Amino acid sequence: MYEIYKNQLQRNQLYSGLCQIAKQLDSGVVIIDPLKDFTIVYANHVFTEMTEYSDHELIGSKLTMLQGPLSDSEQEQVFLDSLQNFKSIKTTIFHYRKDGSAFWHELSSLPIHDEQGIVQFHYITSNDITSIVNMEALVLLEREVYTGLEQGDELSVIFEHICKYVEMKFQKKCRCSILLLEGTQLKVVAYGSLPKQFKSIMHGMDISKFIYNEETAVFLKKPFIIKDIKQNQNSSEYADIFTCYNLVSSWGQPIVSAEGEVVGIFSMYFEETVEPRDVDFQFLNRVAPIVTMAFKYFNQKNEISQLAFFDHTTGLRNIESFKKEIVKQCSSGTKGVIYIFEPGEYQNIVDLYGRQGGDEILRQLSVRLKKLDIFEQSILARYTSSAIIIATKYQPKQDFSHTDVEDMLLIEPYKIADKNVYITLKIGTSHFDEGISTDVSIQRADTALSAALKCVGTVIKQYDETQITAIQQEMEVLSHISSALKNKEFVPVLQPKVNIKTGEIESFEALARWMSKDVGFVSPAIFIPVAENTGNIHKIDRSILKKILVWQKARMDAGKKMFQVSVNISPSHFYYPTFVENTLALIHSSGVDPCYLKFEITESIELENVLRAKKIINDLKDQGIATSIDDFGVGYSSLSYLQELPFEEIKIDKSFIDNLAEPRMNAVVKTIIQLSGNLQMTSVAEGIETEEQHNELKALGCHIGQGYYYYKPLLLDEVEDLFKDETTSIH
Repeated sequence: MYEIYKNQLQRNQLYSGLCQIAKQLDSGVVIIDPLKDFTIVYANHVFTEMTEYSDHELIGSKLTMLQGPLSDSEQEQVFLDSLQNFKSIKTTIFHYRKDGSAFWHELSSLPIHDEQGIVQFHYITSNDITSIVNMEALVLLEREVYTGLEQGDELSVIFEHICKYVEMKFQKKCRCSILLLEGTQLKVVAYGSLPKQFKSIMHGMDISKFIYNEETAVFLKKPFIIKDIKQNQNSSEYADIFTCYNLVSSWGQPIVSAEGEVVGIFSMYFEETVEPRDVDFQFLNRVAPIVTMAFKYFNQKNEISQLAFFDHTTGLRNIESFKKEIVKQCSSGTKGVIYIFEPGEYQNIVDLYGRQGGDEILRQLSVRLKKLDIFEQSILARYTSSAIIIATKYQPKQDFSHTDVEDMLLIEPYKIADKNVYITLKIGTSHFDEGISTDVSIQRADTALSAALKCVGTVIKQYDETQITAIQQEMEVLSHISSALKNKEFVPVLQPKVNIKTGEIESFEALARWMSKDVGFVSPAIFIPVAENTGNIHKIDRSILKKILVWQKARMDAGKKMFQVSVNISPSHFYYPTFVENTLALIHSSGVDPCYLKFEITESIELENVLRAKKIINDLKDQGIATSIDDFGVGYSSLSYLQELPFEEIKIDKSFIDNLAEPRMNAVVKTIIQLSGNLQMTSVAEGIETEEQHNELKALGCHIGQGYYYYKPLLLDEVEDLFKDETTSIH
């Protein structure tokens, strides 16, 4: 009996000591007695305040009384098993207070043994760690939001993730939404587990219907609490949807922009009347900044993206953004066509209206392009300052033709500075697919555009390998021109100009030829345009003129018959500031009489500056040098210019002679010959190749003929052989 009494006394003393310790702690403490079916025999004041149960309600009860709808029953069982097996354990369980509010309950159980090592009590310390759990959850949410933003997720995806995350992690069952403001109207960006009907009703609703009462202070930039949604709604539709889904109360927090303006609302909805505790306010106050941060970060990133990937003057993508989209399409197996559009008059528009005029013409062109069915699902971008590039998926039954361009893009004028502007379009196209790199596809379309830019009017050019071959050839020619000039590889050949009536040679035209020691014979059709574009043509002109003067001087010194030689002068050389002075100095130094020279000038030259052209021609004429207008009829002739410019000769272009048998062309040639006679000019027909052409031109009264029917172009030595007997004539 004494032993029982002694053991009970010791047990009581142990219990009393544990209670004294519990009273001194800042943590909640309950003491559980295994001998009383693991019920609570003591709870300190911290525990009662935490759970809102009195000690009378707690004593005799089990910890399972704190379970609720969202408690984890398995976790509860693990804790109970550890008690029954007299083991220590530390865990966190989702528990409920007396008023039904939930909290994260951290429990640490320690078995208390007597002197014999027998467990007498379980000493359990507890803490409400809801704020800590919330903080950890929100830190993770913030990290996930940042990751989504960095990966380029849309704002709606980010906001939807926030809503669903809060619904999952919050201590009360809730539904969430994020609404943005566009003016005074709401825009539903995310609605979590709310029904789709919520979006259809709320989207576009005026903010005045969402403001429940004066305390709903979205514009006062503070949280709002609505205890009863139904009693505070101005919109019956709005109230009905919440009633339908048993949503009773709502909490909300405004979303504020970087400028401090309210731009939206984050809301939480509950199925019962719920007033937030301090910890809930803390949670709400921490969620809202994440939403605001996401909004600000997305907008800032979007602004940066606009600067990095869009042209701010036209609103179109830039070329880098365009390339990224093409790479995406190709990686998914998409095949398509790239188009590059450039207004033929772009530079003229810039000269007249400034760069903003050029931007505006491209902006208007892009608007028209987007309206075309073929480009409905296409990617448009600004390619260069003067061009738009488009990528569209391959559509075998739909083609883009010259007629489409004229009818859909050019039939109506463009407007710049309130003035109508008509343009032509140069278009280059190429194909793209996963087997061709993006850069190569774009380069090919650009190559086709270069070919289109060389043509007159609106043109569509599709890429082909011959374009690259031509460009490579031009680049190779360019790389050898300097050495060719230095090595004097440019030589003249002379083609006789024959009196059509008598058949006698009256003069010659000097034609430039290039026999390169590196690349062999180079056609004038290739090297002359390259030389003109690179500013080398005047050097070639002078090189040919020098050799003609040397040849003429040799004939003069030998007492041979002298012939006038026509030398071609390029437009850029003709207008060179010191052209007349330099040319006269060269002629005078040669000792050859200037009357033995004639300069052939292409027809378009006089349109650039008539007064200046007239002075140059008169200066040459004063020194005894005749001039001829070459390729007459293929440029932009004006009879008034012919009257003003004192040319002595008109050369009819070969294209007219080739079609001389056609009545309409025959009439044109006849008119040109009559015109030359009326203006006291000599008419010369180029490119005569048949006897029929010779006879017809003779009948029309043409003075001079030139072409393979008479003579091919001859080397200087061949010309000397031609005049060995000094009596050369045709027929």
